[in-house]
Amino acid sequence: MRNDTKKKKPWIYISNRAFVLVFLMLAFFVLQTFIQCILFFRDEAPFWQVVAFLIMTMGFTTVFLVFIVRPYQRNQMMMQRILDGYILPDSSLFEKALLTPSMEAEIERLEQVLKSPEMMDLNKRQAQYLALQNQINPHFLYNTLESIRGEALIAGMDNIADMTEALAKFFRYTITKVENLVSVEEELDNCETYFLIQKYRFGSRLQLHILCEEESKESIMNCRIPKLTLQPILENSIIHGTELKIGTGNLTIQFEQTDKRLVIRISDDGVGMDEQTLAKLNRQLGRGTKALTDKEEKKGGIALVNVNNRIHLLFGEEYGMHVYSIKDKGTDVEVTLPIVTM
Repeated sequence: MRNDTKKKKPWIYISNRAFVLVFLMLAFFVLQTFIQCILFFRDEAPFWQVVAFLIMTMGFTTVFLVFIVRPYQRNQMMMQRILDGYILPDSSLFEKALLTPSMEAEIERLEQVLKSPEMMDLNKRQAQYLALQNQINPHFLYNTLESIRGEALIAGMDNIADMTEALAKFFRYTITKVENLVSVEEELDNCETYFLIQKYRFGSRLQLHILCEEESKESIMNCRIPKLTLQPILENSIIHGTELKIGTGNLTIQFEQTDKRLVIRISDDGVGMDEQTLAKLNRQLGRGTKALTDKEEKKGGIALVNVNNRIHLLFGEEYGMHVYSIKDKGTDVEVTLPIVTM
């Protein structure tokens, strides 16, 4: 640890010196422009000389802000996110122009260490430990729900017993199952459990349809996707779509498979959204993992941005979701994922 600390300090010092040096050069140009203005008003310098220094100052200021200040701030933000515990971003996202060879080598070495099998194994063990620790409270929850179900069956309240059983099954999947990736079949089972609970609230007003080509159904069901990808989108479609419309609401989950991608479309025939709201939502989704720093309040369940960010973190920025919507017609959420099998 002492050796690492000694290596980092000189390079931070040199980087700051370079930053200050460029800033002093900018200050020199500003000072010279001010002096030329004074000389011009005293008729001791031609007008073109004042204009030339002014243009040079403005140009140097623009270059300073665009090519030095902003990249420097971006690098600082990336390093701060690493210190805050976020996953190490791709080293290509750092501004190479501001990295010394030593700093670049340190970042590459850090990337190798954090992505090494030993570190992956350590993270897995930590996750398993936390999962075992967090199972203490869920067991109390499951036992309580089972007691409620038993009392409901004794009282002849079959609907309450079925609802309690569905709720316990939903919580088991959500809380106890700790894997990052689950099969499409498991995720669909959880969606159907969630939908069953919602049916007790909405009755026949809500209908769920699952569409998948028969010849590719087995292959699609075995594909691995991030846990809790579909249910939050389904919940969002109910809360912001079908719940707000008059009459029956239809929800559809459709699967399509290509050679390299799995495309899932969750559709509703609810109230939809206007163009401005749709554009704002897609901008949030398009920001990728940068949206992790958003301070906006998310109301109810897991937000779409959360699901999208988890997809980006697991598979990269080329995958994720996009929303299509027409006011008073409905909304489609398209999720694109790589083909990952068991």
